[in-house]
Amino acid sequence: MSSFLVIDTEVIDDDAFAEFAEKIYEAVTAHGGTFLVRGSDLDVIEGDWTPQRLVIMSFDSDDGAGAFVRSARYTGLDELRLRAVRSSVVVAAGYQG
Repeated sequence: MSSFLVIDTEVIDDDAFAEFAEKIYEAVTAHGGTFLVRGSDLDVIEGDWTPQRLVIMSFDSDDGAGAFVRSARYTGLDELRLRAVRSSVVVAAGYQG
């Protein structure tokens, strides 16, 4: 079953973000992840959640997203990530219908 990483992001440093975006793409794909959503073209239709930039990644296994956020490739980007963005992050298990 798949797992997902859902991130609500506010870019706070454009230069750092450009560097981070390139490096995070490589880290995600190296762990078998795929970007499903990556951008700010959003249309809020209900509620008061107004993300500035939304990122959704899919991973093949039920613990794939959690393993990714604990990986050295991801945590190695912490300093750059914290300069580039403020984020809220959740890991969600895929639906088992």
